[in-house]
Amino acid sequence: MPKGYKMVVASSTHGKREPVGSILGLLTFLGGVALLLLTFRLAYEMFEVPPADALNIGQAKVLNPATVGNSLTVIVVRILLLLIMGIVGSLIANRGITLFTHSRGIHVPKENPANSPPSVD
Repeated sequence: MPKGYKMVVASSTHGKREPVGSILGLLTFLGGVALLLLTFRLAYEMFEVPPADALNIGQAKVLNPATVGNSLTVIVVRILLLLIMGIVGSLIANRGITLFTHSRGIHVPKENPANSPPSVD
């Protein structure tokens, strides 16, 4: 064998089903979906509040800029946290799908666009 080359031995478990991996993948996926559902519920509850109540304006004729500014800051932070929760939930669900498919012996190779042949249309 020439120098610089490594011999690659195929795994004996390739294509076999692993029940523990399938269960862990399924539980991870369900955890991600639960986090997404929690995110949507919190967002729904947040947007159910009327704007006057959310900004602590009430029926006042004169607005206090400090109160409105603080309330607006709280709303923006909550929206950003909901965005982060949604992203994390989808990443966890995606990881669960990956764990499940890999434990079932299903491997989808990633395409390399630089080395793929051009499409003929």
